[in-house]
Amino acid sequence: MNAAVPPSLAAPAVTRPWVLSVVVPACNARTTLPETLARLGSLPGGAPHEIIVVENGSDDGTWELLESLLETWNEPSHLVALRSGRGLGAAYRTGVAASRGDRVLLTADDLPFGTSDIEAVLACRSLPPFAIGSKAHPRSRVRRNLARRVATSVFRTARRALLGLDVGDTQGTFVIEGDLARRLVADTTIPGFGMTTELVALAARSGTRPVELPVVLRHSEGPSRVHFVSYSARMLADLVRLRRRMRHLRDVVVLPL
Repeated sequence: MNAAVPPSLAAPAVTRPWVLSVVVPACNARTTLPETLARLGSLPGGAPHEIIVVENGSDDGTWELLESLLETWNEPSHLVALRSGRGLGAAYRTGVAASRGDRVLLTADDLPFGTSDIEAVLACRSLPPFAIGSKAHPRSRVRRNLARRVATSVFRTARRALLGLDVGDTQGTFVIEGDLARRLVADTTIPGFGMTTELVALAARSGTRPVELPVVLRHSEGPSRVHFVSYSARMLADLVRLRRRMRHLRDVVVLPL
């Protein structure tokens, strides 16, 4: 990170306890962030919350946009802007480390599910420690093209075979108990998209099985800012890397003091 650039900016804090920290990684998100932050400014249920946007390697003026948004921010939520190294994993690690909420929401800069993931969590009779807004949930309303459906099936099979994870969607949005999120995320190592699968694997290893909840995708999954072939190759490489890491963690013996 360029030391000449301030690493973080924050709108004036409000004096009340935090309930939810929303972490939003932002890479070349100048066109999507204004609507996303407008929707996040006031959440269902009126719970107090903070929004932590982590710019990670943009070249489209995303950081400058954040600076201007902070100057005019007048929502009841608290808005913070941070910078990290490139990659989704790097952005999440930076944002979660700065969070103060009792719950942490990991989402995307285009808010793919609107607030349906948060509403699904609020509808739970008891809050699970780790919830996934899952496109694979049978009650989710998601329109996906054939290529994505095939890729999803292949990745789920690979996750089960390599990691023993029978989770439908490790690329959804996460709502995690705050202290658990800060502990697990600090232990992740993958810089890119595979970090969320690593997070699920670490949670499972610690005895916390994620609960998948239904979501509503705001739009059909069409063209993406991510190159599909290179993304798929990186994800498969990350699964192999994770298998090696999980084997190493199983082999570690902790001796009593």
